[in-house]
Amino acid sequence: MHETLEAIQMTSRKPVDGDLKVYLSISSLFLVMVLGKFPQIIAVIIFSALCVYADKRAYFRIIRIPAFFLLAAMFVILFTTDGKVIASFWIFRITEEGINTAFSAFLRSAASLSVLSFLIMTTSIPEFIHAISRLKIPNFILEMLMLVYRTIQILFDELTKLDTSASSRLGYLGFRNMIRTASLLAFSAFMRSMQRSEIMEEALESRCYRGCYPLPYTRNKGSEFQP
Repeated sequence: MHETLEAIQMTSRKPVDGDLKVYLSISSLFLVMVLGKFPQIIAVIIFSALCVYADKRAYFRIIRIPAFFLLAAMFVILFTTDGKVIASFWIFRITEEGINTAFSAFLRSAASLSVLSFLIMTTSIPEFIHAISRLKIPNFILEMLMLVYRTIQILFDELTKLDTSASSRLGYLGFRNMIRTASLLAFSAFMRSMQRSEIMEEALESRCYRGCYPLPYTRNKGSEFQP
């Protein structure tokens, strides 16, 4: 999945670039959490349009699963909130308070999802860390973020290779084989990831690494919208 996201981040059109897009997303996320419904509606419209402009297919693919859980949670809130009953069917009741609460939660979540989708689609992890490094965040936190990000990449690479190897050998054929293969896969992925991490640590030390990763710099700029 990280390769897919990185490909999207590299190829997507960026209406706002540089550290500015990170600060815009973080400030917008804070505002939609504390302000009322009208700013949240505006945020949904604006950031959804920016995401569609950046990469329409990737945007709908990214929000598909979160949107499903969001709608499911909205229906749970709608049918479980006590208050003045407006309509009822069997054991289900729709109340006025339930409608207000569900709509408010839906707007806030949809606005936050739109903002985060824009950030994810247009900003890589190194770019994000470079932007927040200017906020006087301690260097060891930035270093841990980069190391965790790199470790996740290594783990995913190893899992992908092992899963492909197991599938080609029919390791998932049958329930017992699937359980056995999954356990062996987890153990092998852990051991090989540890080996890859040690190799990465030796490579960093050989390059005189002193706790400061080189981070990309992108000039703050905007772009004209093109159809």
